[in-house]
Amino acid sequence: MLFFSKHKKQGADVGKAIKQTLIAKTDAFLGNKTLEVPTVALADPYVVGFIVYFSVMSIDMVYKGAFWSSKKRFEFLVECWQKVGLTMDNIYFYTKVMGGQSEEFFLGKEDQYLQGKDAAALVFGSAYEILTAKQIQSDIVVKAKKKAALLAGIDAELDIYTFDRSVLSAAVCEITIQNHMKQYHTVDAA
Repeated sequence: MLFFSKHKKQGADVGKAIKQTLIAKTDAFLGNKTLEVPTVALADPYVVGFIVYFSVMSIDMVYKGAFWSSKKRFEFLVECWQKVGLTMDNIYFYTKVMGGQSEEFFLGKEDQYLQGKDAAALVFGSAYEILTAKQIQSDIVVKAKKKAALLAGIDAELDIYTFDRSVLSAAVCEITIQNHMKQYHTVDAA
């Protein structure tokens, strides 16, 4: 039975990683409190874009699920998104957004959603060494490269792939999604 639900476990693992990324650097996380992603953050277009894109990229790039059935992909996403903290209503909303069916979501907020997707692409790409030439030259990656160089104690002018990819990915996370979460969705450490 476990063999047939391996994709669900993989989805749960990706969801745990996304959740940790979203709550890292918040006051509550730094205070070692067990916490959930703030509910309001799960409706933030930037955060939605990040979660949707990162989870779908995981299916296709990490788990080679490009040819999975729709049912298997959906089961992966449900497990992933439940670990992040989404309810079934949220999951229904996310699938509508993912399919471009939620017009009211995009009114005036499309740029934020696309920025979240871009952040996920940069985090994912730096973690798995699959950044495009345009992404490598982006302001975010240039800043992250400098931050990673400081953390690693090396010259920032080195090739981007000289860094341990987890250090660069962590720096991209900090500059993008974690900064967004800290700025807009910090949970009190109380």
